[in-house]
Amino acid sequence: RGVAALAAYTGVARRFEVIGEAGGVLVVDDYAHNPGKVRALLASAKEAGWRRVVVIFQPHRYTRTRDQGSDFGAALALADVIAITDVYAAGEGPLPGVSGRTLVGAVLDRRPWAEVAWVPTLDDATVWASHSLRPGDLCLTVGAGDIAGLGTRLVAALGEIGTP
Repeated sequence: RGVAALAAYTGVARRFEVIGEAGGVLVVDDYAHNPGKVRALLASAKEAGWRRVVVIFQPHRYTRTRDQGSDFGAALALADVIAITDVYAAGEGPLPGVSGRTLVGAVLDRRPWAEVAWVPTLDDATVWASHSLRPGDLCLTVGAGDIAGLGTRLVAALGEIGTP
């Protein structure tokens, strides 16, 4: 009985949740929203042998982005290709000088040659991913905000690209 139950177990929602595959790209969603969780997620993904690990990250809260920006930069720099959206406010007001670009700078401080893009909106992220993802990639959509729905959009967009 235990083996059958494990075989049927699909995991915990938003923790390395496989959304789908299209165009040879596996799209996975994860709730990681602090530097330690992001680091653990990307380190595990890198060990799995994907051609490239591509992360689309949505920072959660302006205060967290400000206070942990350097740590986020170090964690995100583990990915082969990085896209960062603007901050999901989660009820906070904007802080001067704090945005998704803050983390782009933090990644480049850690790894100056990093392939990192600022994609302010989820629509921008979809367009960016449609042009940037390649067969054999693992694409991770990561964060605690409304990025949760991006994976489904990406699978649909990648499927349309692959259709003649």
